[in-house]
Amino acid sequence: MPLPLTALVCGLVAGGITWAATPALDRLIGETTTWTTRGTHVLLGALGGLAAGLLDRGPGETIALAGTAVGLALAVTADLAVHRLPDRLTVPTATWILLCWLTLCLTGAPWPQLGRAVLAGLVLGAAFLLLCLLTPGGLGLGDAKLAAVLGLLLGWFGWLEVLAGVLGAFLLGGLFAVVLLLTRRAGRRTAVAFGPWLAAGAACSLAGAPLLLG
Repeated sequence: MPLPLTALVCGLVAGGITWAATPALDRLIGETTTWTTRGTHVLLGALGGLAAGLLDRGPGETIALAGTAVGLALAVTADLAVHRLPDRLTVPTATWILLCWLTLCLTGAPWPQLGRAVLAGLVLGAAFLLLCLLTPGGLGLGDAKLAAVLGLLLGWFGWLEVLAGVLGAFLLGGLFAVVLLLTRRAGRRTAVAFGPWLAAGAACSLAGAPLLLG
């Protein structure tokens, strides 16, 4: 299948699944918010699926990334709406990623790749948990869990992707916070959802690492 068509199909399928999940997302959030009524999650899911197809990582990895885009779109929307990253979203997303990587290994991918992914998930989860404990009121446990999920995702591709994803998240999140402060739309104690920046950092890592590697 031509790459543009693959990307289009992935985008449509991912967007369609996130749209179908709207009632469940509203129940999980506990209310109907403008984030869901405006279709934020659908747009994010469709864009994530489209990007998964354009990355051209191979059929198995493309399916894994497109499915992950659905989970991340729902989780990010929940975080934007109520500043929570529910386990009912992060756990299934992690399970999906793990099952995809396990399937790829059973069909010929190197097993050390899976080991690296699991290790990266554990390392990021532990590191962000430590940050949660050291900075009360800053990062939350949901952020630590999402970091573990993204470590499991990025670790499959390499440690460069893991590092780039983390640095990208803090850079993008930091720049956004500075903009809010400069425009006086937020104060120093204003809570800012970090989940979207973790997801954005991971996306930038997957898109940019191949360029860095030449």
